[in-house]
Amino acid sequence: MAETHLKYLYAGELTIAATYETTIEERLDSSFPMTVLLYIDKGTKHHEFDGHIESYPQGSYLLIRKFTEGTLFKSFTEGQRLSRSYAFVLTDEYIRGLIREFNISQHLAPVKERIILLPENRLLKKLMDFVKKGFNQGLVLDKAILHEKTREALAAIMLAEPALAAVFREYTRAERIDLTAFMNQSFLMQLPLKVLASQSGRSLSTFNRDFKMIFGQTPHRWIMKKRLSLAKEMLRKRVGRPSEIYMQVGFEDLGHFSRSFKRQFGLPPSEFYARDHEL
Repeated sequence: MAETHLKYLYAGELTIAATYETTIEERLDSSFPMTVLLYIDKGTKHHEFDGHIESYPQGSYLLIRKFTEGTLFKSFTEGQRLSRSYAFVLTDEYIRGLIREFNISQHLAPVKERIILLPENRLLKKLMDFVKKGFNQGLVLDKAILHEKTREALAAIMLAEPALAAVFREYTRAERIDLTAFMNQSFLMQLPLKVLASQSGRSLSTFNRDFKMIFGQTPHRWIMKKRLSLAKEMLRKRVGRPSEIYMQVGFEDLGHFSRSFKRQFGLPPSEFYARDHEL
């Protein structure tokens, strides 16, 4: 039976997602509204755009620039049996902090590539080993250490390939984007509203105003309903038990998820799952 497991780790404005998949069917739009540092632990990732396919084998480190057009999909050999990757979601504000800290030159030539294959360095490997150990062993990672290791790894990338600093500078400029598409891509991430507003190219007040006009409700209420609706669908399709899926739908706490689910649908998720399983 095909399985997909998704785990999140939140450390302020830094979000890390670990995916474990045993199916090769899913194809994802690569036009994500945030820059992503991706490590392919098992399997191969492919990017298809305009009839051309680029492939990246396991062990690859990729920097995927926000708004990269095309489709991402995966493959793995029968002997591998699964694909697994770790994605660091880098918000504009997070990258701006790096730019300020490292005083990146404003006179850098633009980089044309949308997906950049990064050379491995010692600090980048140490970062991934740290994250893999935490996810695989169920450890609670120290967020301060995680931030420091991420900062060091990104700094090492820019020092080794100074031209890549242009990618970070260019794609942190404010750019107002379609709010509907943006929120449908971002509602699972536990980011403060001010970060979501900034990432969408808006001030917080403009973000709240535009959101109310488009969705007819507050961002908090809309996000909660989207997460709970997704959870209900996952439980209905028997993707996993409540204790297995609550983090996949954006909740950090099982108790909070259960209370919110019951308030929205009239019964706790465990009971909904049991009833659906009997059908």
